[in-house]
Amino acid sequence: MPSIFRHGRVRTRIRFPGTCLFVGLLAIWPASASADAGQVLTLRQAIDLSLSSDPRLKAGTLGIRAADGRVTQAGLSPNPEASIEIEDSLGSGAYHGFSRTQTTLQISQLFELGGKLERRVEAAGASRRVAVADREVVRLDVMAGTTEAYVAMLGAQKRLAIAENRLARAGRLIPGLKRQAQAGASSSVEVTRGEVSVDLARIEVDRAKAAVASARRNLASRLGPQAASFASVAGDLDRTTPPPPLDAVLADLDANPRLVRWNALGLQRDAELGVQRSLAMPDLTVGIGPRRYSETGDTGVVFSLSMPIPVNNRNQGAIVEARRELEKVGQDQQAARDALYRDISDAYGELQAAWDEIGRLKGATLPSARKAMSGVESGYGQGRFGVIDLLDAQNTLSEAESRLGDALVAYHSAVAKIEGLTARPLTNPVQFPN
Repeated sequence: MPSIFRHGRVRTRIRFPGTCLFVGLLAIWPASASADAGQVLTLRQAIDLSLSSDPRLKAGTLGIRAADGRVTQAGLSPNPEASIEIEDSLGSGAYHGFSRTQTTLQISQLFELGGKLERRVEAAGASRRVAVADREVVRLDVMAGTTEAYVAMLGAQKRLAIAENRLARAGRLIPGLKRQAQAGASSSVEVTRGEVSVDLARIEVDRAKAAVASARRNLASRLGPQAASFASVAGDLDRTTPPPPLDAVLADLDANPRLVRWNALGLQRDAELGVQRSLAMPDLTVGIGPRRYSETGDTGVVFSLSMPIPVNNRNQGAIVEARRELEKVGQDQQAARDALYRDISDAYGELQAAWDEIGRLKGATLPSARKAMSGVESGYGQGRFGVIDLLDAQNTLSEAESRLGDALVAYHSAVAKIEGLTARPLTNPVQFPN
């Protein structure tokens, strides 16, 4: 159990790390679209819209305001009480009627002992810090989720562009194949093969368009009605940088808002334990007021003091409960820390794998595919390669480009996930060589 959760008055302030999240991703994509691309959405715009419209953040803000009310209420002292007592009336004999009535009007005030008000205020203030910490965690989730949805749409747009390029390359073959077949230089089978390749490429384009539409709907659902009109997103997936060491990513893990939230909850539980301990001290009620004697018309002053005798109930059960709840926070925090460590490690594994794949594709696979494509195109014009060779070279290049697009999406999605989990910018991207 961390020492800040030990019993006693706690006034520690909960501090969150800087909020410069997704700096790397924001740096690689423009802050605003050009004037002639009015429906192009930027990442910065997407994050701003999601933060302003997400109902969970609005609920978190309301939760903080509700906690403000608890703080105000906790600082209020008990109200005084007014009472009236009528004695020696409506009886028998000499006490028939109201001739000998004694009437007492009394004002009583409960004085809380044992620091109850202070402990109560501390507990309410700690509950507000929990509400603030919870909202910070939601804010990180909103930013990370929006960024991942943005990257997914950017990737879908890239896959559509690759599919359209493939369709265009395949389509350019058909006129030449038909001329060769008419001249008897090739068979109609090659024309058919070319047309089949075009049909397959067109199907791939339709599929890619559907994926873009789906990604757009997913992103728009996070942004609220103000973003319903955007048609595309802006960005360059090729901007990457080597991942830092895992130890650097995990540095200052205990300052993570997801764990700071448990610090705040521990402070609240500690304050609540103080409240329950203070309730073991009985309170004192003091009363004073005039008493009038109807028989003589005289008036006297009545004083009263009362205090419960803590023989049976010393609030011992509630104290035990509060102490165990405090200890439970420590275990829950450790479980949350272990889970966060695993989540960051898993995301880092995805990032490293994507980075390695990008390196292989850009370093060898893609240049080789382009070189092969260029060679086959040149040889095809000279009659050294057939249409099957050319189509195969085109498909190989398209597949390599698609694999690179997928790896880039995986890379940036992992960056967004890690930054959302760590609440720290991961990288300052630089241009990856093409």
